[in-house]
Amino acid sequence: MDPITHALAAAALDRAGLRRVSRMSMAILVVAGVAPDLDWLSSFGGARAYFRFHYTLLHSIAGAAVLAVVIAAIFWLIGRRNAAAPLRFSRVLLLCAIGVGTHILLDVATADGVQLLWPFRAHWFSWDVLPNIDPWILGVLLAGLSLPSLFHLVSEEIGARKKQRKASKGAIAALVLVALYIAARAELHTTAIETLLAHDYHGAAPMVAGAFPDSASPLFWRGVVDTPNTIEEVVVPVGGDVFDANSSLTHHKPANSPALDAARNAPLAKRFLRYARFPLANLENLADGYRVTLRDLRFPGDADTPDNLVAVIDLDSHFAIRGETIEFASQQGSGTR
Repeated sequence: MDPITHALAAAALDRAGLRRVSRMSMAILVVAGVAPDLDWLSSFGGARAYFRFHYTLLHSIAGAAVLAVVIAAIFWLIGRRNAAAPLRFSRVLLLCAIGVGTHILLDVATADGVQLLWPFRAHWFSWDVLPNIDPWILGVLLAGLSLPSLFHLVSEEIGARKKQRKASKGAIAALVLVALYIAARAELHTTAIETLLAHDYHGAAPMVAGAFPDSASPLFWRGVVDTPNTIEEVVVPVGGDVFDANSSLTHHKPANSPALDAARNAPLAKRFLRYARFPLANLENLADGYRVTLRDLRFPGDADTPDNLVAVIDLDSHFAIRGETIEFASQQGSGTR
């Protein structure tokens, strides 16, 4: 999810009661809650570096554990400067683990997913429940953190912090509402999948279906259905509107060929196919060989997100690999290859 949501969630955790754990708890939680997104900096190294490290390096269990220890050590060293009230490393580490863990949990709930078991296993985990930017979660967290001041409770809150550091009811309510909202979206996601699998598409039966969230409304999902010869894209309403399977956009799968087989066996293509949920290949005949482009229909074709990646495999006329690369779909054809 976006860094603002992660920061607000960390702040809500602090005000909901974790402020009692340690001095500087707000700063510790917010830094730890946002820090895993540092692997986004890999995008400056190009699509290939981004594909290798983002949602992998600092979003895995191993990487997150190391990150939590590093952040805890930094805050502990800073806290030692105050001899009268030094920070306890165990408490700082607990806050860091909660902040980093909450970040990863929210990212697992999105359609992008994370490689939790990296570097030991290359498997992507995703629940497909939340969009990367969810205005409803942002609104609830903002309200839970700001409404007390709007109702003239600032002085009471400050007094409580100085004496008993009581938990904020607004923050607790916001976190509970967010949890209930995620559970509701999970139930709607299940309904969308069941709807997709219950219909045929232009006469073709579905084999696998995926439902991906729309940031504007939890009542509409972007459905993707894999049939024997096509991949279908269709809007799935779950709020009472009629679902029309025949309104789907059809993408025809290419026929099997030696060029496709050779491209799929390329090392980079194998890694991309582990990442892609609904891969679609395009075969292009060149003057001296072939070019196979693999994209993931989990993302709309015009999705301007770095996670919308494509793999390009170049083959010679004898189907030998002569080049392979990963590109951002938004930059494909712009001369950045």
